Amino acid sequence: MALLDKEILNMEEAAELFGVSVKTFIKLLKEEKVPARKIGREWRFSRKALIDWISAGDSQAYSSSEADVKEFFNKVAPEWEKISKDYYDETISSKLIQSGILKKGMTVLDMGAGDGYLSRAIAGHVNKVIAVDISAAMLKELTKKAKSSKINNIAVLEADGIDVPLEDSCIDVICSSMFLHHIEEPQNSIKEMYRLLKKGGSVFIADFTEHNDLEMKEKMHDIWCGFPDGVMEKWLEDTGFKNIKFEKIKKPDEQMDKPGIFILTAEK
Repeated sequence: MALLDKEILNMEEAAELFGVSVKTFIKLLKEEKVPARKIGREWRFSRKALIDWISAGDSQAYSSSEADVKEFFNKVAPEWEKISKDYYDETISSKLIQSGILKKGMTVLDMGAGDGYLSRAIAGHVNKVIAVDISAAMLKELTKKAKSSKINNIAVLEADGIDVPLEDSCIDVICSSMFLHHIEEPQNSIKEMYRLLKKGGSVFIADFTEHNDLEMKEKMHDIWCGFPDGVMEKWLEDTGFKNIKFEKIKKPDEQMDKPGIFILTAEK
């Protein structure tokens, strides 16, 4: 019987109806209230109910917050270097360089690169940097500043950090500085980092510790108010990372009223 003629569908048929893999459909079952019944050990779905459910969805409910973030960074890109100094300084790039995970022959991916303050700082320590950001305006600023500094080994790539158009296991080190608090599901970006890294490759993450500065959250279009201790480590561990190391950065006097910053390193 053709799929279009069937009213009651099994798991494989429901996934086919949605045009996704069974793995993706199972993830959907866990994350959304999909109309379904489990009979014994088998899932069964009403074709009509599934179509009605997906028809009632609202794409803006899923994309509006991250679209706001993209619009914000496109707008502030020319001033970002000045704005960001109120929240963090060169300590993060210094920590990455001093960590010992960078080698001359490496390809490094900078996830959420912004105007490239980190990409530009480490370019001289590796073979190539791929700077990924959702904001075309930020990448334009990065390119301009790299050219001004005569840095010619940074390639830019406009992508959201969840679905980066690069092959599996092609990157030696991935760094992510002040990026994950800007996206809805940081866990998915961590999984993407794991996919992109070569076996034995390293990840370097810097971000805010949990805070209650709602004024800053609104002003900077943040989605997360930093991250509680232990949460990021668990996401890394659940994804498959090992040798996870956590460090809190001591804040300079002029930033004592700002949220704290942590650094995490881990290996695939």
